[in-house]
Amino acid sequence: MRPAIATSVIALTLATVPGTTVAQDSDLQGDIRFSWWGGQVRNDKTDQIIQLFEEQHPGVSISRENADWEPYWQRLTIQTTGNNQPCAITMQTRWLATYASEDILMPLDDMVADGTLNVEGIPEAVLESGRGPDGNLYMIPHGVFYFALMYNEQMAEAAAEAGVERPEYPYNWDQFAQYLRDVLPTLEEGAVASHNMGIEPDAFIPWVQSHGEDVFDGSEIAFSRDTVIEWFNYWEALRQEGVTEPPEVMIEDNSALIEQSNLANARGFVTNRPPNQLGSVQTIVDTVSPGATIDIMPYPVGPDGTVGMDLGANGIAIGANCPEEKWPVVAEWINFFTQNPEAADIYESDNGVVAVDSLATAQAENPDTQATQVRHIELYQEVGETANPVFWPPSGYQALDDTLGRAYEAVAFGSLSVEDAADQFMSDLQQQLDQAASQS
Repeated sequence: MRPAIATSVIALTLATVPGTTVAQDSDLQGDIRFSWWGGQVRNDKTDQIIQLFEEQHPGVSISRENADWEPYWQRLTIQTTGNNQPCAITMQTRWLATYASEDILMPLDDMVADGTLNVEGIPEAVLESGRGPDGNLYMIPHGVFYFALMYNEQMAEAAAEAGVERPEYPYNWDQFAQYLRDVLPTLEEGAVASHNMGIEPDAFIPWVQSHGEDVFDGSEIAFSRDTVIEWFNYWEALRQEGVTEPPEVMIEDNSALIEQSNLANARGFVTNRPPNQLGSVQTIVDTVSPGATIDIMPYPVGPDGTVGMDLGANGIAIGANCPEEKWPVVAEWINFFTQNPEAADIYESDNGVVAVDSLATAQAENPDTQATQVRHIELYQEVGETANPVFWPPSGYQALDDTLGRAYEAVAFGSLSVEDAADQFMSDLQQQLDQAASQS
């Protein structure tokens, strides 16, 4: 049991003044480190929120620790090894199991129970996604993320004018494939109808779940070999028909900056990109392909209508090494970041739809919210309730990303048959899961 933070301090930090700002609290003192991942736009937004928090709490200082996606997790792993992790750590459900132990992250159930951490308005399913394998709550969600398909609206309109209407959701995988085949002849010469998603875990997951299987059962693979074979065959058929790009371009497009990608340069109609990137993608497209607009649509459903959509959350965890005297500051920082309307307006659902439902609705209804962010929120509100969140074992996502990509690349380049690649994929994936489980 963790000691409760002094209620007098919390009461002071929750005092409000007219409007949405929190009253200055001269009694709240201390400095903490806060880490997050993201590019310059997110860094600027986060810095604005920190400045607002520090203005309202003059005795508090927050040290910024930001990095791009992969360096962020590499640094956090090094920090936890040396017991030097920040007090406030941006965390994600896909990585949570890797760090969800009491010697790395602080269990937060007691702080939620006594009101120190405010979780009002966060849907129960979203809050529960912050639990580790041991059942403890380790993260307070601030943004809900999901995965969808991005497409070029002008290409879709040109196809519709040629008699190729986009199927209405819910459409299944076969209908989606046929739509791509029908769109291809309407595109400019050299353009493809879709990025080859055979290598993409974010597309593979809805395929598995829409076919009635789970992705993992603890640290064991839960999907079948047949499902993998069908997945590889699905994308091989489209590749061989010229619906997708060739293998070498598939790899380049997967790793390319968005300004170099097929989508941005009108060389591709559909691809997989996180919907929370819609605004940044559109900004780049406005520069490299003026006049083009990008929209998002859900992944297909299964043959019987089963939805395979995955759902996850980004949030803030507390380092287990955080000194007790800093708990009031880090708790109020988490409350501010997740619950404060001004902070939500600044962040604008940049790293997932804001977890508090009322704040998400307010953003969608605010005429000043960017149209791309409104679309991001609206699609989540349309399909989010049907999602089937994946529970990720330690190192599960990175293992899936590594092994799926390697196996399908071997198929696309003709190095392995579909059947042999499926065997290799499942063997390599389970081996990595076993290794991660033994080290956790």
